[in-house]
Parts: sequence; C-alpha cells; structure tokens
Amino acid sequence: DTVFKSIYRFLFLVLCEAGIILQYAAISKTGSRDNLIMLSCYYTMISNFICFLYFAYLTVIRPKSEKSAVKGAIVMCISLTGIAYHLLLSGNMEAGGNLSPMLIISNQLVHTAVPLMVFFDYLLFTPKGSFKSFDPLAWTLIPIAYLIFAVVRAEISPLMFSGFGGTSSRYPYPFMDFDLLGTGKGILIIIVMSVIYIAMGYLLYVLDRLLGKKRK
Repeated sequence: DTVFKSIYRFLFLVLCEAGIILQYAAISKTGSRDNLIMLSCYYTMISNFICFLYFAYLTVIRPKSEKSAVKGAIVMCISLTGIAYHLLLSGNMEAGGNLSPMLIISNQLVHTAVPLMVFFDYLLFTPKGSFKSFDPLAWTLIPIAYLIFAVVRAEISPLMFSGFGGTSSRYPYPFMDFDLLGTGKGILIIIVMSVIYIAMGYLLYVLDRLLGKKRK
C-alpha cells in the first residue's frame, strides 16, 4: 500500500507539473510577458500550484504528516477548478477556437486529470471519518482569499485578462466580472456559488462519515 501510494503520488506530481509547464509554454508562444504574468493570476493555476506543493511536501518531506482536514481543503480547492471549467468555461473556450494542441492537452491536465487524481487520492489513501462538522466552512477560506485577491488586483493593476471572444477584462472569469455584471448581480452570483461550494463541502463531509463507518 505504501509503495502504491508513493508511485501514485509521484505520477500525480509528474502530470501536475506537466500541466503547469505546458500552460506557460503554450501562452509563451502566443502571448506577451504580461500574458504570462496574468496566467499566474488564474484560480486554475493557483489551485494547481497548491496541489503540487502539498503533494510534493507529503511525498518528499513529510510522507506521514497528512492531516485529513487539510486534505479536505485541497480536494475542495481543486474540485472547484474542475467543476467550474467543465460546467461554465470549457464551452466558451472551445467556441473561441484556435487552441493549440499543447493548450488542449494542458487544459485537460490542469482541469481534469489533476482534480480527479486528487479526489481518488483522498478515496484511496486518506483515513476516513476524521472530518469535523465545521471543516466545510473552513475549506471556503481558499476561494474567499482568491476572490479578495482578484478584486484587489483588478483595482491596483493595469494589466488585463484576455477574455472570451477576444475581449479583455480586469477580472479572470466572466462569472466574477463586476464590470460586466454590475456590483449587485456580481455579488449575488458569488453568494450563490459560495452556498453551492459549502454544500459540496458538506457532501464530502457526509461521504467521509459514511466511508469511515463502513471501514469500521
């Protein structure tokens, strides 16, 4: 089991790193230095960096220091990346066309392979039944911190994101573009997404409890 876990997590690190590198390589061929800077400001890239650093820490530095609550936060953090991409963004990106093979592959790595592998890592290797009832609320700190970062960045930085359909925006994603949506509608969308995120967290909490009881 320990050998399989080590191999699985090493493979995860390879794929996660490949997805990140290919994203930057694809943008470097088509964009300016500013585009590379802005790429680092997307939630997708930040969540993938978080996952890579977390699993590198577990695999290389402290393989026996895994905390269930932290794993839950990582699972939720990267699940948001995958779900938002496939439900809200992938259609718009494909409609834009002209995606290079490198970008298509890297999109699937960072938006599909990494979220799935993190979730299966939880199912396979994380002790079940250890989540606390307040953990799903604590797990919202990562997306809340990102929202604050995105709003502050929009106010203080002159750099613009390349939007869908050839447009540009101060905000990385259309569902949080307060300039386009207006403050009221933007806040309403954020509230709805936050409620959904918390509900998903409690679904993971319930799943963890059920798996914990089954194992016992």
